[in-house]
Amino acid sequence: MSTRAILLLFAATAAVNLLAQGDLENVIVETYYISDANDATDTIGGGVVVGSRTYRVYVDLCDSCALRAVYGDASHPLVVGATAPFFNNLDRGRTYGHEVNNGALDENTVALDSWFSLGAGSNQKYGILKADDPDGSILGGNDGGSAMIPGGLLQNADPLAGAPLDSLDGLVPLNGGAALPPGFAVTGTSPDSLFKDSTSGSLFQTVDTRISCITPGVTGPTTANRILIGQFTTSGELSFCLNLEVQRASGSIIKYVCLDTLLQPGEVASGLLQYPPQCGCMDPDFLEYDPTAGCDDGSCSTPIVFGCLDSLACNYDPSANFPVTQLCCYGPDNCNGLDITIVCPDVSLADALSGSADWSFHPNPVAGERLTLSWGDHRPERVRVLDGTGRVMLDRGLNASPDGSIALDVASLPPGVYVVHLIQGGALYARLLVRG
Repeated sequence: MSTRAILLLFAATAAVNLLAQGDLENVIVETYYISDANDATDTIGGGVVVGSRTYRVYVDLCDSCALRAVYGDASHPLVVGATAPFFNNLDRGRTYGHEVNNGALDENTVALDSWFSLGAGSNQKYGILKADDPDGSILGGNDGGSAMIPGGLLQNADPLAGAPLDSLDGLVPLNGGAALPPGFAVTGTSPDSLFKDSTSGSLFQTVDTRISCITPGVTGPTTANRILIGQFTTSGELSFCLNLEVQRASGSIIKYVCLDTLLQPGEVASGLLQYPPQCGCMDPDFLEYDPTAGCDDGSCSTPIVFGCLDSLACNYDPSANFPVTQLCCYGPDNCNGLDITIVCPDVSLADALSGSADWSFHPNPVAGERLTLSWGDHRPERVRVLDGTGRVMLDRGLNASPDGSIALDVASLPPGVYVVHLIQGGALYARLLVRG
């Protein structure tokens, strides 16, 4: 097997985790709406606090992937919290997006209710980013439940939330699909404990909740494959730690968790699932790469250089910073299946020619500063010392040297395996030298 083949094999092995990360391409937190003083006048829905933000959370999956579950377990709790209570509409509030009555969305502040979802924004429509909404809104005309307030709800045009909801509602028709995910089921602690019309609170944290569906899972309403998994309204700061089950086209399931602690087989940590995100290096080509980072903080600074970092190998590479033991070659019979004539050409030459001249050097290995080179009747013309990559480290002419031996200063050589070349006439002789 060639060096290139070994390196590619290692790279493929190391990339398994990175490829898994590719199934989960992004997590998008959209500021869907910001409530104003007009919205706060609604009494039927329970009154939403001025300045409350309605967030929608989407998971962006690969084209052939589907979402099977949002869950929490003993190792990876499911957490959705805020620094102020979540808004639950008292009139038509629901726990899941597919339960929201599409016909009630134009009534009071139903459209701002907090809930979990597996894709749906109502019982008749999928949720979609407002920026991608192609068909306007069905939310105009909300009257706040009072004859004295003939409109004005959901119309705040705060630029931080984009178009008001009476212009774009982030909802698209099902196109033959079903708002209720196939085999929808909830086990363990129900989100009803917080996301229900009669409840109030600011933290949902559970180690046994599973909001799921069966094969084939749910996909997004467009080719972008972004799936709405929740809508949360609060006057405080939103935070979450989510865990997902994703189904690949092959039918296999991979679990994405927001923390890298207590990882089990089939689990991959992703910082994208934590909000606010913890930033770090997101480029896997750098040593500083952090697979749990949810945003890039510019800390990527050291490109990865694969190589053999064993100084006893003939292809020891001191410029490498990521050791690959499969790339190390120690001689013709111990080269990890590599072609020694490619990875250590000087060593293969030494093996062929080492007995072709009456010469030697000692000590070998050499730990001190001096190496004594000795020869027989024919004085060599030159001596060179090369490292495992073929770089000339020492080069000295011997014509002025006395017959028999010479002391070479090797103090500048770092530990490693070297090749000593002795040049005599048109002949080149080589032997290995180990620098301790």
